[in-house]
Amino acid sequence: MADYALLPGFWKTVLANRKSAVTELRNSLWKPGYLEECRKYCPSLELVDLLPCEAGIRAQAVRRDGALIHDFLFAQTERMLHVCNAPSPAATSAIPIAAMIVDRVT
Repeated sequence: MADYALLPGFWKTVLANRKSAVTELRNSLWKPGYLEECRKYCPSLELVDLLPCEAGIRAQAVRRDGALIHDFLFAQTERMLHVCNAPSPAATSAIPIAAMIVDRVT
């Protein structure tokens, strides 16, 4: 957490998206708030339908200026290639993405 707190882009992103950040934090701590959001898609849900579960985390690359990186981010030299950001649908497009990475390496 300390590493994130020291990254200027983190705070810029939080401030730019403060309404969503507050809603997500509230819903991760308060089940009735989460139920309210879920009912937008399934109105018949009740509180007892929500099983205990930790809140999920979605990794998101952020630039120092707070801009979200919505596409693949590669760090490459002659001898290495790092995929630093693989946004959705990374898992469902694994084969085409692998082909793209192989093309970059070769």
